[in-house]
Amino acid sequence: MLTLDKKTVSEFEETGVEKLKVFFYEAGCSGTKIDMSTEFELEESIDKLESNYGFDVYVPQTDRKYLENAKITRVVVADHTGEAKARYIFASDEVEDRCWCGTSFAFEKKKPKINLSELKNMKHNFLNNDR
Repeated sequence: MLTLDKKTVSEFEETGVEKLKVFFYEAGCSGTKIDMSTEFELEESIDKLESNYGFDVYVPQTDRKYLENAKITRVVVADHTGEAKARYIFASDEVEDRCWCGTSFAFEKKKPKINLSELKNMKHNFLNNDR
């Protein structure tokens, strides 16, 4: 079951939210972020998850395997302009990589963009040619 933090659940229930869509999108240092929407159309590609909340939780079928046993915590922090914005921290055993702020993540380890062997050779050559 997907778990949301208590404060977020309380706010959704108090404002009368009836349905919530939780989904991934491409963004951030690690490549993926999570978001929520209360304004969406029900489609065949969206599944309803089991929940104990006062509203229904839906997820895209493609994301379901990552969301079923995950936890989402909403934090409100100021962005670069000083404006407070909600951000979501996604926690799951499936996450393999995460950015330093915690809001973006990846389901597989990133491979270094450079060849480490080549870098070591360059360092060796530089140090030996410096004399």
